[in-house]
Amino acid sequence: MERPLVVGVDGSEPSLRAVDWAADEAALRGVPLRVVYASLWERYEGTALADDVGKPSEEVRADDIVGTAARRAYRRRPDVKVSVDVLPEEPEYALVREGRSACALVLGTRGRSGFVEMLLGSVSLTVAAHADCPVIVLRGSHDNKVSEVRGGRVVVGVGEQSTDSAALRFAVQEARLRHATLDAVRAWR
Repeated sequence: MERPLVVGVDGSEPSLRAVDWAADEAALRGVPLRVVYASLWERYEGTALADDVGKPSEEVRADDIVGTAARRAYRRRPDVKVSVDVLPEEPEYALVREGRSACALVLGTRGRSGFVEMLLGSVSLTVAAHADCPVIVLRGSHDNKVSEVRGGRVVVGVGEQSTDSAALRFAVQEARLRHATLDAVRAWR
């Protein structure tokens, strides 16, 4: 079974830009894209999006978020198989678990606006620290495109014992995939 590329979404603009990038990346790698929304916040935020639909408001909101993200990925890359899932749990835990069966995880740097944005900004940090697969955290200044241009750079941080680390293997694969130069950087005090 092919390991999908997983993108975490929360309805924010950074997460939708991550969907764009993830769709391009899935096409480049030839893997399916899995769009995941995980949240318990609606219980505390008190959203009331659809009183007449007959579903709890958090379920309507979650369906809208993954639906929008999936349509965006499909419009961008109709050749990529896209699946969606809504997980009613804390995003950090859900995404780390999703990483166990993913080729990589893609996240935006920040979540929704205001106070919640500050809290959800910690999701990418937590997931990057605990995931079993590579985690790509996209900053807001990227151009929403996977670089297929020859001559780019892939930079990887290495330590004293990094000759066979997962990070180094991933960086080598990325450099090959993109026909890019690989720069290994080591820092110490």
